[in-house]
Amino acid sequence: MTMTNPSEHGPSRMNIFSRIQYWGRLLFKRDTPWKVRVILIAAIVYLLSPFDLVPDWIMGFGFLDDLAVISFLVAWAINLAEKTNK
Repeated sequence: MTMTNPSEHGPSRMNIFSRIQYWGRLLFKRDTPWKVRVILIAAIVYLLSPFDLVPDWIMGFGFLDDLAVISFLVAWAINLAEKTNK
């Protein structure tokens, strides 16, 4: 199975559901490096965890920190995956 990279199509061409599918395939693909899997799992755990850097009850900022942390972790995982595939 060949996976297309979202960056090949440009960020504006992929909707959020296509990106989530890509991340899921990356997580469960056999040849995905363990570091990438650990980072993606950490992103999922942080998203589901009740503990946050900024509590969610603080209007706007609580969800903004979730978005920032998850975006950073996923971008880091994809960057590592691309480096190992070259």
